[in-house]
Formats: sequence, C-alpha cells, structure tokens
Amino acid sequence: MSGVLTVKRGILPVFIACAGLAAGCSDTDPTTGVAGLSGAYDVSYVGGLVFVTSSDRDELQVLDARDPDNRHFIRAPNPLQSLAIPVLDRPDSLARDTGYKADGSALPGPYVYARSAGAAEISVVAADPARLVQIYRLTAPSLVTAFAARSPAEVPEGVPPGPSVLYYAIQDPDAPFAADSGGARVVRLPIPGPEALDAGAAVSAPVTMFCLQPGESVQSMAVMPANQLVVATRKSNGLSGRTLLVTDTEPAADVDCRTASTETRDLSAGFNNSPVRLVVSHPRVVVRDDDTTTPNVDEFEEMVAGQLVYGLLDELSCGGAETCTGTLAVVTATGQTATDLSGARMLPIRPRVGIPTGLALIPTATLRFLFASDEGLSAATGTVPLLGMMPASNGAISVFSANDRREFDLDTRKPFVKVVARDAAETVDLGLEGAASLVGATQTAVFPCDPANPTGPSITRTGLIEGSVPGGLFRFVYQGSFPWLVDQTRDMSTPSSFVVAQPTEAHRQVRVGDVISLANREIVCTTDLIVSEVRPSAESGKVVLETTTPIPEGCAALPTFSVLAAGSQPFLLIDEGGNLLSRDVETVQGGYEIPAKYTFHPADFLGTATITGSAATCRTASDVSVPLYPATPPPLVLRIEGRGGLTRGQRLVVTVGSGVINFTLGVSSTAQTGLLFYTLPGPVTASLAGGAELAYIAYPSADGILQVALPLVDANANNARSLRAFE
Repeated sequence: MSGVLTVKRGILPVFIACAGLAAGCSDTDPTTGVAGLSGAYDVSYVGGLVFVTSSDRDELQVLDARDPDNRHFIRAPNPLQSLAIPVLDRPDSLARDTGYKADGSALPGPYVYARSAGAAEISVVAADPARLVQIYRLTAPSLVTAFAARSPAEVPEGVPPGPSVLYYAIQDPDAPFAADSGGARVVRLPIPGPEALDAGAAVSAPVTMFCLQPGESVQSMAVMPANQLVVATRKSNGLSGRTLLVTDTEPAADVDCRTASTETRDLSAGFNNSPVRLVVSHPRVVVRDDDTTTPNVDEFEEMVAGQLVYGLLDELSCGGAETCTGTLAVVTATGQTATDLSGARMLPIRPRVGIPTGLALIPTATLRFLFASDEGLSAATGTVPLLGMMPASNGAISVFSANDRREFDLDTRKPFVKVVARDAAETVDLGLEGAASLVGATQTAVFPCDPANPTGPSITRTGLIEGSVPGGLFRFVYQGSFPWLVDQTRDMSTPSSFVVAQPTEAHRQVRVGDVISLANREIVCTTDLIVSEVRPSAESGKVVLETTTPIPEGCAALPTFSVLAAGSQPFLLIDEGGNLLSRDVETVQGGYEIPAKYTFHPADFLGTATITGSAATCRTASDVSVPLYPATPPPLVLRIEGRGGLTRGQRLVVTVGSGVINFTLGVSSTAQTGLLFYTLPGPVTASLAGGAELAYIAYPSADGILQVALPLVDANANNARSLRAFE
C-alpha cells in the first residue's frame, strides 16, 4: 500500500514460536548474528567493534567485526545469548571518542557514549572488548541536545593516558523562579580512563565551555584538532541557526551564561546561512602520492585533519526546499564553502528523493565502481582517499568523493542524443535512415563579445553542456493521441459534439484541425472527424469539440472516441511517464524547453574555449574565448525538424544522456534476500583508521544493522550479495 512503511518491531513472534516448545528457546544467537535488537537507531565503530542501540531494551549490543571470517555479536557469560550492556532508558544516539595524532591520523579513545532524546542523562561505556560495561552515568541539570567526545591526548609509551573529554550541550538549566544563569550552553567534562577510575580517580565537576545566544540550542557537534569543536545550532523558531568553530580553552571554573560566548570562527556563511543538523569531519588523508618518475614536479596532495567539516542542512528551516537540503563542506580555516575538483564552489550533494538520514566520512576506503561506456558496463576497484556515505529516507545510499567535494561520475561518455524510429507499439525498429537528423536536442549558450558590454554583439555555442543536461527518455509521436483523451465515452445524443478536458497551457491544448477517431473494442473508424471548432463548455476545465465531417453510417454507433494531433503541429512530445509536454515542437527554431541547472561540475568546469570565426562577429583582432560552461546553463530545447515519412502512431524515441551517472546503492528488500525490512536506513559508521572495506548502517525499520562490503557493491542497483544483516 502506498505510504505504508514495512517495519519489523518487537519480539512477539519469537515468544509465540517458543511457547509450544518443551525445552524453551532464546531469541538470540550470537554465532549467527542474531542478538534480538529492538530499537536499532544508531551505530558507532570503535576498534573493530560496532556498538548499536537496542533502545526498547535500554541497552547496547556489540558486534565483533575484528575477525573477517567470524563476525558475531559478543557473547554474554551465558554463551547462548549476546552480551547486553545496560545503559540509560531508551538510548537512541551514540558518540565515540575522537582524536587526532601528531601526524593527523585518527586517535581512538576508550569510551562510547549513549544518550536519549528528551533525557538529561548520558551513559559512558568502556569500549575495551575485555570490559564492555557502563562505567559512568552523568545526569545533567537539563535536557541534553547533542554530545561529542575527545580522545585522551597522545602520550609516550609507558605514560598513563589522560582523560577523555566529554562535551555535551544542554538547554537552559534554570529551574522556575530560580536566578537566571543564562540559556543553553556547551559543557565539558573530563572523564578519567577506565584504569584510572578503577584506581579510584574521581570524575571532576562539569564546567561550562561555551554559552549560546538566547533562543539557541545545539543540534550537533564534531571534535576537531587543536582543541577545537564545531557546534551547529538552531534558533527556537527553527528557521535559522549558526555553525561555529569554537576553542576549548579548558576553563577551570564554571561560569554563568548570561553573556553569549565568542566563537573562534563563524562557519555559517559556508553553509548558506542555513541551520545544520549534523556535522562530521575527518582525520588526515593523502589524496595523491608524489610521482617519483617526475622528480621536478611534486604531485603530493593531502587533506590535513579537520580541513573540512561536512554538514547536513536542516530541511525544516525552509520547508524542505532544495536550498536547504543535502550536505555541503566548509573549509574550517576560512569559513567558506569548499571548492570541488574543478575549482568551482561545490554543489550541495543531495539524495535524488527523500532526505538524508546519516552521514559518514571514511578515510582510504576501497570501493567497487561500475563505469558506463558505449560498449556497456565495466567494473573496477579503487581506493577513495575520503569516501562519503549518505543514507536517505527513500532507502537509497548516496556514495560520493568527499575529498573531491562532489559526486562520482560513472559515465565515461559525454552528453549524447540517441534517436530511434519505432512503430506505435514500440516493438519494431523502423530502420529509418537519418532519424537523428529529424530531432533537435540542444542547449544554446549566448556570450557577449565583450563581457563589459552585455547588450552588445554576442556569439553562441550550441551543444549539450555536461553537468546540466536534464537527461531522460522522450517520444515524438506523429499524430499521437492526447494521453487523457483515449477511448473516451461518446454522448450519443450529440453525435458531432465531444466534451473533453482541456489544459490551460496553450501548447498542450486540442486545436482546430486535430482528429477525432471513433472506435469500439474491435474496430476503428477509418474516417477521421476533423475538429472544426473548439468552444467553451459549461463544465469547468473542459471544452466542446465540434466536427462538420459527416459520420459514416457504419461508424455512427461506435461508443468511444480518441483525439489525435494533426494539422500544422501533428507531433506530440511525451515524457517517459506518458505525460504530454508539448505539441508545438515542429519548428526550425525554438521548441519545448526543459530548464537546466548544474548538478555536477566536470573537472574542466572553469575552462575556456575559443570560438572559431568569432573575430568577424565581434570585430576583434582575434577569435574570442568564452567559458566552456556558462554561469547559468541554458535550457534543453527539444524539437522536430522533419517528418521523415512517419505514419500515424509511429514515433521517434529520443534518449538524452546527461553524461553523468552518480553512485547510489540500493538494498534488495525482498523476502528472498532476507532483507525485506531493510527499507529505512539511519546513521552510518565505519573505521577512521584507513583502509576500510566495510561500513555499517543502522536500520530502525528492521531492528538491525547492515554490513556493507564496499569492494563488492553494485552501483545504481539493488544489492544483496555485498550486504549482511545483523539483528
């Protein structure tokens, strides 16, 4: 049923199955990856262990992913059951210690943290496989809205590690009628390591680190190098917010928050001044090694730790409009939106449908690609310096190059147009020679000869502009039926009058000169009734078609009619969904325009091209150079430039290829694959140590987590063989 999400909840079926067994049974089996999860809302990867919430049971479960041949949930003392770590009530969000070594690589820490939406508690869980327990529970003075944690600083071998630092954001902590201490704030709390706590070390009192403006609350935080933190806020009206780089000055004493703190740098402009609901950053990655065969050229390129912060824009701030959806990257050193591989300001990376439900940056990940060419598909496996994964609410998972700040392009071809003439049923290729010459499918960019004089002489470039082409399948149907006027019932009391629905757009309307065809289930009248008049109808949105063509006696009783295009514009342009786009398409100039916009920047996006012969037009000494890609791409114009001897119902099937294929993963959610309930993905996690081949995604809809083997995935397909579910 449309609009109904298939969700597996609870363990009642297990109880029913076990009720009739004399020996009893358990709903968990760690050896087969079944832990009886209930409420798998978040996941976090730490040192080869994958922590997952089991919210309905107030616990965390731990998947041991260290042994590639034996991944399983860690066993409880009773080996027939998986280990459950009791934590605060209904945990739904996790965080892990995040840090950076002196060389910028990831520095893990000893803890995982759990919180619950609408709660004031945080559970601190030891992540050492030898002691997976809640080691400390914090109760804040008001609701916790976000948290992050910094790993203990690097120390020489043999020196005891220092504390982790937990950062958590709370709302206004003041009780009713109590003295005003200010509003929401970010608090820091050093937590000694597990060994230090065992030895009797105390957890010190939390200290306010950063005070927010009135009416603000924190949505997300990310730990950065140099004792800094990215804090994403939203105003209480939900329409605005800030993204800030703040510095932890390690204050020793608590302060009130009646005065807002000053940030180190405001990153908001880089995120289009939209609120951000999730921020993530990255360790150091090498983008390109130096080529030793070119000693005079240094090709080495790296991204230093924390160079970029990616943020998911908050869709609620603009009602889900495109301007505040997807993810952007901001350069933390400048606060500006990052440029992509082309050197241009990056475009937001968005799911095609739905909204993002998670975001992870994975260093030096191994990924399988499927490239499209004129010869078909070819597979290749490569290493991506910094891979982005972004699940979405429609079930798809976008995979992109986070180091290039753009989506992948798996199409080795440039934009193209392919035209095939087919019969009315589209089962026969008519073999029409020169079919491509009958169709125009172009974009025409106009450039002033002198950019300083935009109203002066101009030159044009015609073709298809990669990264902006609205690709698709289109049909020019000769004397085709209007889609909504097929097999309509006649009013036999007015045999020469036909009441039909009429669009408001003139280019989609029935006109004088079109044809009415009478029929029943067996026969079609061979006499065309020509529309001689189109007059208003008493019914809203309809018109009356009149014909003066005599109706043959053998056709007079036929009960249905269809209306076909004829006259001076006999072609109908139909899209892939069967919708009429326009009938005004037979022309040597103009045609049907489809708006274009850039969704991808090719590597040469900022390049230029010299227009041969433009010197004469522009009256310049030499030919003029213009941008390869205009600032605003012109529309794609579709038109018919010749009829080619087509007969009624025959059509020109036009494929417009954009030249760009992005990388999206789907899940084969069927009973046969065992992934029936894996329809709504949530957060995603992976190792930050580099060389990752696996990612893990929480699936609230399935009460499970999905392991994604990146070197085995099929791009732009529903996957099964590369996936494994743990529940």
